[in-house]
Amino acid sequence: MATPFLHSLRAHVKEELWAIGKNKALQLYNGNSLFDRFIPYDGKGVVPFLDTVSFIRALNFRDGVILPHSFRSALLFFAGDVQQRIGYARNQRGFMITLKVEEVTRPEPTVEHYLKIIDAMGGTRVLTTPLLKVTEEEDKRFDEKYVDLNAPYVVFITGAQYGPAKRWPDHYFAELANKIARELDMNVYLLPGFGEEELAQKIYQNVEHKKRVFVKVMDIMELKVCLSRAAAVVTNDTGPRHISAALSVPTVVLLGPMDEQYTLYPSSCTYVFSKDVACRPCNKKRCDKNHVCLTSISPNDVFQKLEEILEVRPSKAH
Repeated sequence: MATPFLHSLRAHVKEELWAIGKNKALQLYNGNSLFDRFIPYDGKGVVPFLDTVSFIRALNFRDGVILPHSFRSALLFFAGDVQQRIGYARNQRGFMITLKVEEVTRPEPTVEHYLKIIDAMGGTRVLTTPLLKVTEEEDKRFDEKYVDLNAPYVVFITGAQYGPAKRWPDHYFAELANKIARELDMNVYLLPGFGEEELAQKIYQNVEHKKRVFVKVMDIMELKVCLSRAAAVVTNDTGPRHISAALSVPTVVLLGPMDEQYTLYPSSCTYVFSKDVACRPCNKKRCDKNHVCLTSISPNDVFQKLEEILEVRPSKAH
């Protein structure tokens, strides 16, 4: 959801633009020509932190934009002697920020939250919706590894790193997979995140049409390519939903406990299912009631939406 800001920053900055962060996460931006160079940093351990500080200090950066809200991320630029440090002054790090972005107390869409940084820098917003691309090299590597992946297909994102309160019931996913396999004659690919493989296998075991449903464990680059080729994506309210939307793939989002204001942005390919129940949004990681916000969304409701989508949206063939 930072990509609208990053595209705006790229248009605003005339000098070299470097990115620092986890190498796997930075792969998401391949093909967008947003950065000139990368500094890999996983954010763990004192020694890697001090090594990265020394590296940054030696390069004598003029400006540094701090997107994460953590104290450590601000400390990295502060200790690295970055001349102007731009970001939000939360989590007791205000003394390290030289250009503070104005905050609001109400829930704010994350895309807008990031775009306010370019406003504070005196730049122009060039995008308001997330945008990602797949490179020819990524397509080629994917085809070489996944020779058995056959379009058209629907992708399921069945986990949620945030917590179980965001997860649509397992048997609902299994029922929906059966309907897609039986009535649409399409494959379904379950793409679990880190530590979610057991959950995906549990759903698979409850599927009747096992010759049409598959569990695939992919890295971030492979996930991006797989999503880009899907006829549609059905997902919990979690990170990959924004990747598929940024790739302009029809994305059905099963929204549970979270306030939709945080993830709201213009999107012609995002279809959100949510229920107006008294206890939501609660923003809890674990439901202490009966999970009615998600159990009220039936597999049949989602299937009908998929039928509408697939009538006008052919999948990308490779």
